[in-house]
Amino acid sequence: MNLLTRKPKDTYAAAVIGAGAWGTALAHSMARAGHKVLLWDRDESVAQDILQTGENRRRHPGIALASGVTPTSTLAQCTAEADVLLIALPSEHNEAMAEKLAPLLKKNHTLVVTSKGFREKDGAFLTTLWQEKMAKGSNIAVLTGPTFAREMMEEKITTMLVASPHAPTRAKLAMLLESPFVRLYESDDIIGAQIGGALKNVLAIGSGIVDGLEMGNNARAALLTRGLVEIGRYIQAKGGEPQTAYGLAGMGDLLLTATSQLSRNYRFGYLVGKGTPVTEARLKTGTVEGILAARITTLQAQTLGIDLAIISAIDGILHGDVTPLQVIDYLMQRPRQKEFI
Repeated sequence: MNLLTRKPKDTYAAAVIGAGAWGTALAHSMARAGHKVLLWDRDESVAQDILQTGENRRRHPGIALASGVTPTSTLAQCTAEADVLLIALPSEHNEAMAEKLAPLLKKNHTLVVTSKGFREKDGAFLTTLWQEKMAKGSNIAVLTGPTFAREMMEEKITTMLVASPHAPTRAKLAMLLESPFVRLYESDDIIGAQIGGALKNVLAIGSGIVDGLEMGNNARAALLTRGLVEIGRYIQAKGGEPQTAYGLAGMGDLLLTATSQLSRNYRFGYLVGKGTPVTEARLKTGTVEGILAARITTLQAQTLGIDLAIISAIDGILHGDVTPLQVIDYLMQRPRQKEFI
């Protein structure tokens, strides 16, 4: 069902696929900058409620959406009326959506992956997953960085990174996404941008565990600093630029999510640190993308022959191989080494 009440000549600058907290915030931000944006949800009743109330009452109750946001539950409408598609779904839902969206995609579409994670079956980058479904030569980009959806809805200052090997694509997306309260930076390191966004979730879990154990600020700072080095090491091993780890995609996102109860990954880790079983902590927290990212990265690090002691240790805790206290003992007794090797 087409939920739009519009003139046939109307066009849309973008369509956001996923009307969760993050997708809604993205759509609102672009609309506040003067663009017309479609916001897709698979549930027609959700789209209808947004249309009738002017807000997403499930995700951001009490905050009115910008008038340029139009809800829909029809994917074909999104691909027909917008040439920029922003995927704002949990990483594990990207593959199923790619299957649905692929027949509707055209070469002129620019697809922006805003999900943070890897493909479950083989650890592939999400951009790889989408490129397998898109026409050869299609434009694809990554949007990442330190962003809490609620703060974007409240129009608080936010910076993000748009990564693409194609400079005109980056410029186009910057014009679409920037506003008085959103500033964009550009990168051509699409690999590093994705790794930073995925692995900060792993370290946020670790940070939560440290705080749950009441180990103190010194321990948390050590975990995050050395963990950031591991992110850079992994980026380099996968063909990206290690300095990306120290920008918005890595350090920026890590500073945001590794210290706040607004972060699901941090909250999950905190519960684990307090002794809550992993399964129970997941049920209490909801989606925790860092769990899969930790497993995939640990396995790939073994194949690549690189040392990711902290990330691998967090993975071991999550899969019941070791306890948090055993991990601490192991990390503290590792041979001393130079800070950067």
